[in-house]
Amino acid sequence: MDTRDLTTIAGTTTAVPDPDRLVHLQFRRFAGCPVCNLHLRSIVRRHDEIQSSGIKEVVVFHSPAGELREHAGDLPFDVVADPDKHLYREFGVESAPRALLDPRVWPTILKAVAMALPAVLRKEKPPPERAVAGSGFPATS
Repeated sequence: MDTRDLTTIAGTTTAVPDPDRLVHLQFRRFAGCPVCNLHLRSIVRRHDEIQSSGIKEVVVFHSPAGELREHAGDLPFDVVADPDKHLYREFGVESAPRALLDPRVWPTILKAVAMALPAVLRKEKPPPERAVAGSGFPATS
């Protein structure tokens, strides 16, 4: 694969693949997705350990950069906006309603919403966008 320089929501560039480190490239849903937030916060808790192991986190969302700055601007790793899903197609990541039909995911969805809702109600975090860029279905590969 040729190296790609991706622009992050912070305005910097990040190389994928990185010539010096292993890249953990994640494709996520939309800005403010409760399930994505739950998963990403678990990675934030272990970020120092992951980074010291020589791994670079790069997270791609199919939301515009402005929305991502509001929802994910505090993440300690590279976040890339891909509202037109060019990277999703390039890497063969698709969206499918069947991802929500598996009952094994329902407890995680409920937990994520329950954890996100109090901060939204207290207006500490913005709610997810009502009009999500692209599909609202989870990414599958």
